[in-house]
Amino acid sequence: MNRNLLPWVMFTALVLVWGSSFILMKHALIAFTAVQIGAARIVFAALLTLSFAWPQLKEFRKEDIPAFLIVALLGNSIPYLLFPIAVEHVPSGVVGITNSMTPLFTLLVGLIAFGRALRWVRALGVAVGFIGALILINPFDDHSSVGQSWPYLLLAVLAAACYGVSINTIGDRLKHLSPRAITLFAMLGASVPSVGILAATNFPAQFTGSPEMWSSLAAIAFLGLVGTSLSMVVFNRLIAMTTPLFAASTTYVIPIVALAWGLVFGEELLFNHYIGMVTILVGVWMVNRKA
Repeated sequence: MNRNLLPWVMFTALVLVWGSSFILMKHALIAFTAVQIGAARIVFAALLTLSFAWPQLKEFRKEDIPAFLIVALLGNSIPYLLFPIAVEHVPSGVVGITNSMTPLFTLLVGLIAFGRALRWVRALGVAVGFIGALILINPFDDHSSVGQSWPYLLLAVLAAACYGVSINTIGDRLKHLSPRAITLFAMLGASVPSVGILAATNFPAQFTGSPEMWSSLAAIAFLGLVGTSLSMVVFNRLIAMTTPLFAASTTYVIPIVALAWGLVFGEELLFNHYIGMVTILVGVWMVNRKA
């Protein structure tokens, strides 16, 4: 394939997979609980990652354990639990919009915890992004079921903040490792509490053999195998082939795909959701500017 075309194919595939993940969570809720979805997704991802990345086990170092725990918990375990809980109470398309706040939190955490410089344009972008989040959440709207569910949308915002901490940890503490090694150790670390969650919630009891159960399980498997494990490999490859800025631009399109799926399945969307999305994306654009 033409090397000029391949990055765009990878970009499009990532946007479609990650943008579709929120409606898949909604579908998985038919047969499984939110915490089971998040935990099972990690187990699926860990098993596949181990199958192709096991040679990277030789890169393990004891001094990296604290960073691995941060990435495992804040980059995987906690967000993968919070997003399904939010999707259970808020339209999946709206939850998908909050995921676009990850670059804003990445920049903010880098400034506060890692002492990185912050240009005024990017600082303004962070402010614009959080104004968009307030418009999106709109805690003052109590005239609809969506408006009354804003506390659950805060969980999705918290998940995006967790991603920001994880990304900074990888860039500051784990940059000496290969992308496959980082993914492998993060998945293995996250799988430990996930297995415990599945055991505590009696996950096998959910296997009723009904068509709804199997389709829900297929959605979780897709989230873990394709939406997590394989997508991270493709994303890291995209960064290597192009630039971090180009790869991060997936953030602009993922909410549009998520909203489109929500509309297809008849989810209730309010005017403030669209205004909030546009405002957040303007903030993300400002944060990603080179100047």
